[in-house]
Amino acid sequence: MFSAVVRNGLRRTAMTGVRHQSTKQGTMVPAGLASTWYNIFGKSTGAYASWLIIGILVAEGITGTAGDMIWNTVNHGKTYETVDWTKFVVEDDDDDEDEDEEEDEEGEEEGDDEDDDDDE
Repeated sequence: MFSAVVRNGLRRTAMTGVRHQSTKQGTMVPAGLASTWYNIFGKSTGAYASWLIIGILVAEGITGTAGDMIWNTVNHGKTYETVDWTKFVVEDDDDDEDEDEEEDEEGEEEGDDEDDDDDE
């Protein structure tokens, strides 16, 4: 029971110290900076809304760019933009052109036979 009383007393003392420390002026942001920010953005709802919208857009731009950079670094060579397409070139294109030329020549020869029939 004695230890419970001592423990509760220590808790109260510690909590009181924390409360007083958190209310000290200038612990997080210098007073001049906070006052200037309030005079520019904090006094009107429109200015504060503008502050929020601009802040959100800037933060989104920064995180989006950082995310894309990380994604491209991790997946380099695996995405469409970073694949080396020269590895997939097929050297077999000449055969297809030869076949097309042969078909064209055969078509011309057949056309010549028809012209001979007209002369007779």
